[in-house]
Amino acid sequence: MADPKGAVRHRRPVLPVLVAVGLAVAVAWLLAERNARQWWLVPEDGRVVVKKGVLFVVGKAAFQSAEPETARTYAPVVPPQGTSLPLEASFDDRADLDRALFDLLVRWAREDIGSQQAERMERARGYLVRASRLAGLSPAQRDQLRVLHAETAFQEAVENLTQGANALRRAMEGLKLASEAQGPVAVEAATLEKTVEPLAASAGQLMLEATRFASERWRPAIPAPGSPGPSGPAPTR
Repeated sequence: MADPKGAVRHRRPVLPVLVAVGLAVAVAWLLAERNARQWWLVPEDGRVVVKKGVLFVVGKAAFQSAEPETARTYAPVVPPQGTSLPLEASFDDRADLDRALFDLLVRWAREDIGSQQAERMERARGYLVRASRLAGLSPAQRDQLRVLHAETAFQEAVENLTQGANALRRAMEGLKLASEAQGPVAVEAATLEKTVEPLAASAGQLMLEATRFASERWRPAIPAPGSPGPSGPAPTR
């Protein structure tokens, strides 16, 4: 006859095992939830890719959104040519991600603005537009954004003044040629030439002033003799 006390002794370890399994499942679920809330900035194929954790203990995937504006904001971003990519970084929430991504975009935008090259200025404006769509920015970062938008607007104004002055100069050349040819439009051309001449002169002067301001804005500072240079104190002899 079987011993009932022995049967009880064999059944007793089942409860601790079930408790341990339940705890393990609970811990795994909590870790999976935490991982699903994580964000990453990952250097990948020459771009910086925004990734989000998956609902598992480990793992992440490129962030995707059905909302077009959000998808554009967090799409992979390409740095300026020759710029090194940042190291991979993780963030506990989207606000932290936004601030880190902002710092990256603004750093690249400053480099492009400082170049004063038209094609790079256009790219800088693109970086700033993306930065302005980030919702988790700090007040200080929003102030930086306003300043940089003002700088790109100034550079764009200088470009427009240059193009306008050059267009007026070409118009003056055409009107002068037409007025001297004694053709059917010579009188009208001479009249227009006299009207446009002061405008062209003013536009040319404005262009020169704006270009001077822009060049002085980005001129590197020259340290005084004996003062520390950009790489540290002057060497002693």
